[in-house]
Amino acid sequence: MAKAKVGLTPKQRAGNFLGSFGLIIILLIIFGFFSLLIPGLYFTWPNLLDMIRFSSYVGIGAIGMTFCIMTGSFDISVGSMLALAGVMGASVALNSGGVVGVLITIAVAILLGFINGLFVTKLKIPAFITTLGMLFIFRAIAYIYTNNNPQYIQDRFWIFLGNGNFLGLPLPIYIMAFCYLIAYLMLRKAPIGRYILAVGTNSRAAALSGINVDNVKILVFTLVGLFVGVSAVLNGSMLGAANPGMMGDGWEFQVITAVVLGGTALAGGSGSLGGTLLAALIIIFLKTGMSNAQVNSYWQQVATGLVLIVAVSLNKLKFWLIGQTQ
Repeated sequence: MAKAKVGLTPKQRAGNFLGSFGLIIILLIIFGFFSLLIPGLYFTWPNLLDMIRFSSYVGIGAIGMTFCIMTGSFDISVGSMLALAGVMGASVALNSGGVVGVLITIAVAILLGFINGLFVTKLKIPAFITTLGMLFIFRAIAYIYTNNNPQYIQDRFWIFLGNGNFLGLPLPIYIMAFCYLIAYLMLRKAPIGRYILAVGTNSRAAALSGINVDNVKILVFTLVGLFVGVSAVLNGSMLGAANPGMMGDGWEFQVITAVVLGGTALAGGSGSLGGTLLAALIIIFLKTGMSNAQVNSYWQQVATGLVLIVAVSLNKLKFWLIGQTQ
């Protein structure tokens, strides 16, 4: 007896097309628009490599946020976390060298993420309240620790991480690719990936099936810290300094926008690392294009806000077309 074939409706096919190719189309439109608007400046190989290099700053940080939102939580303290970890690592590097400074930066960020996870799970404080409070606390500690003075990075090893090249490509591209490979293996090939999705889909059902929900959430917030630490290292290297006031300022919105635009449902339970990477490229390509076109910085902020709203709208449209609830 032949199996009945279930055909997709035109609306469902449109939803699948939007989910599969929507981000690529948006990226190509942005790239094409600015290439025509500012020819000879935007559409050049060095500029393209530079945009991808700088996208690592957002793209790597968005990995941890993808995991976090997949569980139904989110962390808005990542910008301040980036600043605090960066200034601490940079200050240590002045006396102990770049290798130690890099390790301290990542370790501090991991610790801060772990603390967030403890507050959310053990003290039962909602993630929004916890990370909103930490947003102010981490930034204030960064100011206090440095007396509001930038910590300059002069170590050759640390500078090389964000500005060096290997086989004709910027080193941050390799670092970002490695981070996404590890994240993919964790999400798709390791049990923790199934636990993250299960907790985001229905935390109560996940607990009844034997998953330690608190431990999963603590691990996820710790992973947020890990990838924020790597981003802090690269950002400090690219800028040559860690500034307690400017480093990571508004970065949390870029990261969350990349995750949401990339297709991760705010309610948790589903997401796409590939979508997150494409969305990070879209954000940087748009920001670089507006900067090259000398668009007022305030209008750039307006554009960033509109991208976030459009991201949520596109996700809702996609789920509506395929007949699913987000």
